[in-house]
Amino acid sequence: MWIEELPNGKFKYSERYTDPYTEKTKKVSVTLSSKSNQAKKKATTELQDKINQKINAPKLESITFERALELFKPTYKRKVKDSSYISFESTEKTLLDTIGKEMLIKNIDLPFFKKRIENLYYDQKYSLNYVKKIKAFTLMILTNAKEEGYVTDIPTFKLNLVLRQEEKKEKYLEKYELRALINQLNKMRPNQRKADMVEFMALTGLRYGELIALREEDLYEGYISVNGTIDFRNGSYSEIKRTTPKTKASNRNIVLSTRAINILIKVLQENQLYKLSKDYADSGYLFTNHTGNPIDYRTFAPCLKNAAKFAGIQKPVTSHYLRHTHISFLAELNVPIKVVMDRVGHTDSTTTLQVYTHVTNKMKSSLKEKIELIDY
Repeated sequence: MWIEELPNGKFKYSERYTDPYTEKTKKVSVTLSSKSNQAKKKATTELQDKINQKINAPKLESITFERALELFKPTYKRKVKDSSYISFESTEKTLLDTIGKEMLIKNIDLPFFKKRIENLYYDQKYSLNYVKKIKAFTLMILTNAKEEGYVTDIPTFKLNLVLRQEEKKEKYLEKYELRALINQLNKMRPNQRKADMVEFMALTGLRYGELIALREEDLYEGYISVNGTIDFRNGSYSEIKRTTPKTKASNRNIVLSTRAINILIKVLQENQLYKLSKDYADSGYLFTNHTGNPIDYRTFAPCLKNAAKFAGIQKPVTSHYLRHTHISFLAELNVPIKVVMDRVGHTDSTTTLQVYTHVTNKMKSSLKEKIELIDY
């Protein structure tokens, strides 16, 4: 350390150090009002603090997107439910294909990202919800890389995708389509249990995970308590886990119609027969297969699509179609939107409004056709 007296009468204390990244000699300094022993001691401490800050600064590396994704995985896994992490894992290949394994994260900017996302949506025809998921995970991966000190800044990805024409189509079933789907499932043995599940979801608006998480203890006189969902870890029945619902709003009580109650009575009676089999292991759930295990969505989904196809339904039917079907029923009955949202466990009104508006517009169109028939 050396001291220089300044024209204003103060003293400049300086010290050299070697930058560990450039291996060049650099200098830091502080200015104090005296050169007493106490001042020298203070200057020594402050200079060392400055040097420590310089040499311990985060080291920026040109890491690839694949490396950034790998760094993100353990952090994300610690923070979220198993189902959320499984959802992330299912997008991993698409994430790497979209951004590129070897893409340096420091070079990812808005024009590059816009082009890749638009290709995913308009050219590869992924659904808007899936593309939004890819966008969200990409941003989380880059944010984690920034927090780890691998980039100093990340771009703001504000993208406005114009909905593809085919995605503007209604994503719910008309009543005649629902009847056809249920009838078809009842014909396709042994899928009668799945037919009951389809009808119950359409009558209650339950998510699939909420449906198969229902237990006898969740049944009350005239209503059910929705308080959980099911995670299938690694697709194994031995690793089934009942967890909390998707959101706080998902915890709710749902009033049942007479038909919905009758479905539950039928399911309970059938389960009593299943229990007579030596292969039955009582897991405590209602909507199970003949061995007592909740029916995995990977079994349910293809069965649903096949039944819809054979029933002549020209829609890519999923369990979420049934949830939207329930919303459409309530819209036809003019149930207030807030009541509908509470019933289906929505915190964001976007989806509810989309279905609600579609149905009410169709009702208005139908009304116009009817009033044209007025004659006097």
